Amino acid sequence: MEPSFDPTAFQLKSGLEIHHQILTSKKLFCRCPAGAYSQRHDAEVLRHMRPTLSELGEYDGTALMEFKTRKEIIYLLDRNSVCTYEMDDTPPFPINQEAVDIAIEISLLLNCKIVGEVHVARKQYLDGSIPAGFQRTAIIGVDGWIPYRDRRIQIIQLGLEEDACREVSDIGHTVTFRTDRLSMPLIEVVTGPDMRTPEEVAEVGRIIGDLLRSTGKVRRGLGSVRQDVNVSIAGGRRVEIKGVPRIPLFPALVRNEAFRQYNLLKIRDFLHEKFAERSDFHGEIFDLSLAARRIRHRLIKKAMEKGACLKGVALRGVNGLLTMTTQPGLTFSHELSERIRVIACLDQLPNLLHTEDRSVAGLEPADLALMAKAMRLDPRDTGVLIWGPPADVQTAAQEIILRVEEAFDGVPHETRQARSEGCTDFERILPGPDRMYPDTDSPPCPIDPARVERIREILPQPPWVLQEQYESLGLAPDPARRLITHPRRATFDRALAATDASPRLAAWAFLELSRHLQRRGIRMEAVGEEQWIAVLRLAADHRLFRESLPLVLAYLADNPEEDPEDFLAAQNLAPLPPDRLDAEIRALIQRHSGLKVRRPENRPHVLMGLVMEQFLGRASGQALWQSLQRGLSD
Repeated sequence: MEPSFDPTAFQLKSGLEIHHQILTSKKLFCRCPAGAYSQRHDAEVLRHMRPTLSELGEYDGTALMEFKTRKEIIYLLDRNSVCTYEMDDTPPFPINQEAVDIAIEISLLLNCKIVGEVHVARKQYLDGSIPAGFQRTAIIGVDGWIPYRDRRIQIIQLGLEEDACREVSDIGHTVTFRTDRLSMPLIEVVTGPDMRTPEEVAEVGRIIGDLLRSTGKVRRGLGSVRQDVNVSIAGGRRVEIKGVPRIPLFPALVRNEAFRQYNLLKIRDFLHEKFAERSDFHGEIFDLSLAARRIRHRLIKKAMEKGACLKGVALRGVNGLLTMTTQPGLTFSHELSERIRVIACLDQLPNLLHTEDRSVAGLEPADLALMAKAMRLDPRDTGVLIWGPPADVQTAAQEIILRVEEAFDGVPHETRQARSEGCTDFERILPGPDRMYPDTDSPPCPIDPARVERIREILPQPPWVLQEQYESLGLAPDPARRLITHPRRATFDRALAATDASPRLAAWAFLELSRHLQRRGIRMEAVGEEQWIAVLRLAADHRLFRESLPLVLAYLADNPEEDPEDFLAAQNLAPLPPDRLDAEIRALIQRHSGLKVRRPENRPHVLMGLVMEQFLGRASGQALWQSLQRGLSD
């Protein structure tokens, strides 16, 4: 990327669409269990997607694109998690009211206005991940906001919708899905395009993520949340980066997409300098079966030996186009490669070679001369070679010409996939505005204002309020934020309210110690709320010290019904009175009066190790050190 590139100088706009599964026992439009993931299956269903004309006699662009891929879609069915509804063989059940309540609660936390009636719509899903070809979705809240720095971020809407299948594999013309996740309830939070820097996108994403997790009513773990990032700059178009799994990826993705759009606009100007009209450009497709016999390039030779077809695409008058930068480390040839990888299913990379590539991996001089002659290339032209099954290669050749034609308009309408290094790949053509239409199988569902008020009365505090409250207790910002989304936050709050325990000690026990013990295989979820309160009450009364907490909590995890005070007595961990502690430590010093150490100044520290070994848990570490100092000074 150019060191001087600043996306804010090009009127960067970015917004988020955050999809988060909510914690319900049943799916959204049937009564199958939600969250019943499995690696087994009882049956397979094979389907093909085909485009159909709309009521206006038009085809959807995304549907046509998916049809070109000629995909076979295989669904793996586990009888314990799906029914005939998921396979679009049964009408939907009434919408899950537990899910509606959760969606109302989160909408209120986002300061949204709640709709008077829930109207279910169908949203086209044409990649095969939903067997019906559409997702049922409903708007619950609109026109909300969240605070951010000195302004508000608009929440356009909160939707309640069903999740799609889990992809198992996508190889060639066959894509395989598991259906256990299909139709699980999730919410979609849509912000306005209010973020102006890449860093703001990540910060707003964290605020919304913290809010959702703070409710305790969303699922957690891998696959439970997916975020779409919308990016545009002046002169560009909204591009949707789909399914970003981690918020730390946001800044690089936003910056690189802004850079890509900036470069695509430069490419647009480059093409308009060469051609007065878009129609003046043309590409030609050549069958290079005869020329293929003389090709020296190893990759093409191996493909020909396996029966592949070789075609060439002559792009007239655009020499230099394919080596123009798009993303960091990538050129316009990558735009072509990704388009044919997805649409023509030529997914063995590299899937094309071109005459502008002068690298070691490119075409040899003899091959360049051969291609120039076969495709009648002059110095102003660029030639592209593609190989594979005949039907796929023909599709690829047509897509290459189409993508160059799109470049005359600058930024194409498309959705893109996130890559781990912060760049993106083509995913599909952006669906049109008519992808949603009413679901005639689902009647409207009124939302009684009294129902909304009942939920409002028990609404938890939003995370920005909780952050202030925890910091006012003396907690640093990081542990305060982590507590907001901690699964046991309610237990933490009740324990502090019921005892005089130190908030810092309690936060350490919930955040750090619990995680440490969990990693040792100790089931911390077995420690109940009453046990936590009892433990922290003992700590507040100075009858249990920080050093004993790991022992006590590990014991309670295996014996959740036991009294922690009984355990302390049985393990001889009852606190020592100060005068007895001093006497015991003086006796220990006397017993080790002949202790030899390499350096005399290290003697107190060596003795402290012996003190900790004998009296750990019967006094605080600070009290033990002070008692040792008194004993040594006697």
